[in-house]
Amino acid sequence: MAKIFTIISLMFLTGCASYNIQQYGDIDINHKTVTVPAGGSGLKGELKKLLRNDGWNLVVYRGPEVTEGSIGKKTKIKKYSTFNTRYSLSVASNQYDLCLNLQPAISYDISLIDNKTGSEILTLDGNGCENTVVDKFKQALKITPTESK
Repeated sequence: MAKIFTIISLMFLTGCASYNIQQYGDIDINHKTVTVPAGGSGLKGELKKLLRNDGWNLVVYRGPEVTEGSIGKKTKIKKYSTFNTRYSLSVASNQYDLCLNLQPAISYDISLIDNKTGSEILTLDGNGCENTVVDKFKQALKITPTESK
């Protein structure tokens, strides 16, 4: 009976965890400022703690929206958002169960965006225990950081 329980337990541990990390660019470790979503519950709160403890400056407000244009033969008006930080963090997660270590089992999608270039720097998505997802994100932040020249 103990053998069956062990096998079933291992299936739950390995069957529910999946991690997909995509690195599209480098993180400039000299500009560790990030716009984060408001709130502190669940995965979002854990990622914010991780970033703060790693020396990142967290900002919730992204900056004003700007509308500009010119009047002439052709009127052209542009509206865009501004950012006070180098990066933006997008986090979506859903708890669907509990892991055996009593951590929330979640499906998640995390994206780190470079506000200077508008490009996505890294993504992390999948299913797993919340604390393991935080560890994977920490590892992803350290993949190929570069310094400003």
